[in-house]
Amino acid sequence: MNAASTSHEMLSPANNPPPGTPAPGTPPPGQGPQSQPPLQRHHGRRVTRRKKPKRPAKPPDERLVALDRVSRNYGQTLGVSHLNLIFAPGITALLGPNGAGKSTLLKLVLGLARPSLGFVWVFGRDPFHYRAMGARLGFVPEYDCFFEKHTGLQFVTLFLRLQGHEREEAERRARLILEKMGLSEALDRPIATYSRGMRQKVKVARAVAHDPDLLVLDEPFQGTDPSTRHLLMENIRQWAATGKTILISSHILHEVESLTDRIVLLNRGQVLATGNRQEIRALMAHVPKRVWLVPPEEDRRRLGHLLLEEQTVRAVSLSREPNGVWVETYDAENFYRALPRMLHAEKLRLTHLSSPDDSLDTLYNYLVGGQQWK
Repeated sequence: MNAASTSHEMLSPANNPPPGTPAPGTPPPGQGPQSQPPLQRHHGRRVTRRKKPKRPAKPPDERLVALDRVSRNYGQTLGVSHLNLIFAPGITALLGPNGAGKSTLLKLVLGLARPSLGFVWVFGRDPFHYRAMGARLGFVPEYDCFFEKHTGLQFVTLFLRLQGHEREEAERRARLILEKMGLSEALDRPIATYSRGMRQKVKVARAVAHDPDLLVLDEPFQGTDPSTRHLLMENIRQWAATGKTILISSHILHEVESLTDRIVLLNRGQVLATGNRQEIRALMAHVPKRVWLVPPEEDRRRLGHLLLEEQTVRAVSLSREPNGVWVETYDAENFYRALPRMLHAEKLRLTHLSSPDDSLDTLYNYLVGGQQWK
């Protein structure tokens, strides 16, 4: 905060005020320069203190999870910077490379880290200071955290007991959720004997056994086989349908893509884009969209020449192996409108049409690779 400079009017003996009267221009008590934080000097230069954001008068909607101008630093290392995000009930995917800030964001939401600046609200509360919030949170960490000699049933029962459930109720709940996760035949086996997929199921079971309102999943599909991924995804959809807020951090993009179209792309601690795939792609209007067309082989060259005459087409390239035509366009919407008319007028047909740029993987690579700025 900059110290306020004050100017005082020069008084002559003729207009001296009564004793105790403050001179004109003098700030009220408690608001003068004496009450300001002292200025620090660094290498001979005056350094001012940075203002912290004012706490909002009241938290946002109690059904939401919100980050308001949130930054988190680890010494000189930036974790996340100036995040403004709102997560509503349903599934939201957090995507980004290693070091993007995903884990830091999850820790802030769970109350495991305190923001350096800004405010985090989970259902109307500050999760870092309101420890009772833990009863409404479920967390699946990326790394294993087990008591290896415990059975799966003992492990989940223990955490339910820590949540305040009586022994019989805790064991009943633990048995039900482990059976739902496909571990009926392994309930009484030590976790040390479980496969990677089974261990992942136990982590998820432990996180949801107490029926939390917010479920945070950090790389839940990592190391799992297709059948385990399918089971986890079906359960995640069911939990979201009951009104839970679910945050998923994952690098398996095609799995995330089948779960949700609500995406937050992070890189270097900052939000690159939010929304569904179409909204994110619209942010990169200056990046041409690629479309792959497959006509009969004898019509490939003719189709290429006709496409070059379209105003919406930027470039065309012919491919022999595999047979097809690549098209680049800055206006995909009008291109898709014009294409059927052109094919009908010229009596041409296509056996295949697709766009790799519609995939989440491509959008991710564009954004993280900086293509959106080029």
